[in-house]
Amino acid sequence: MDKDRQIRMLIPPFFLFASVLWESYLSGDLWQYLHGSTNSTGAGSIKSILSLLAVLGVATLPIGYAIGVLTLSALRMLSWLSLFPHGTYDIPISEGAMEKIWSKLGFEKESPRKSVLCAAAAFDHVLLKPGIHEWLFRRWTTFNICTQCAMALVLSYGLGHALHVQATCKWWLTIGVSIVLFIWQAVTSWCETYEMFDLTVDAEILLREGS
Repeated sequence: MDKDRQIRMLIPPFFLFASVLWESYLSGDLWQYLHGSTNSTGAGSIKSILSLLAVLGVATLPIGYAIGVLTLSALRMLSWLSLFPHGTYDIPISEGAMEKIWSKLGFEKESPRKSVLCAAAAFDHVLLKPGIHEWLFRRWTTFNICTQCAMALVLSYGLGHALHVQATCKWWLTIGVSIVLFIWQAVTSWCETYEMFDLTVDAEILLREGS
């Protein structure tokens, strides 16, 4: 697994744990836990805290991967509602731009046996100039991180409930606003990627020489 993907997997679990910690702080459960820890022996308290931190550290990447899988599944379900062109969220390209991409790849028209996603990936990685590809990569990375962070915040309610942490009105407000902001940024990044692809198919200066 590449390092960039590992870094992306670390961000959603952070918001998952931070949300539950915030929830326990607002409900007062955190103070009860800390008070109970101070009443126990010093060595036992430190050992339990270190054990908890070790478990969280080891579980961060698997949890991040699981959040990513759940997010992709949710996005694919939204794709079934025809909210995205080409019937899938991960091809942020208009139908007109996609026809031009097929032409630049040497095909007169799309073949039923050929994947639209693979054609878009080939155009992005092979025909676009590195600077444009990196720009699109950053926008798409932002889209993935924001959608997964929104999913992590949604899942944090279930985790807090499983840990018997009481959700307060302040927690609902802050988490709700955070989810809206993440979704807004994800939509913005998706639209920016969509617009850039529409631009690149008509701007030869943005393509590599000989494309």
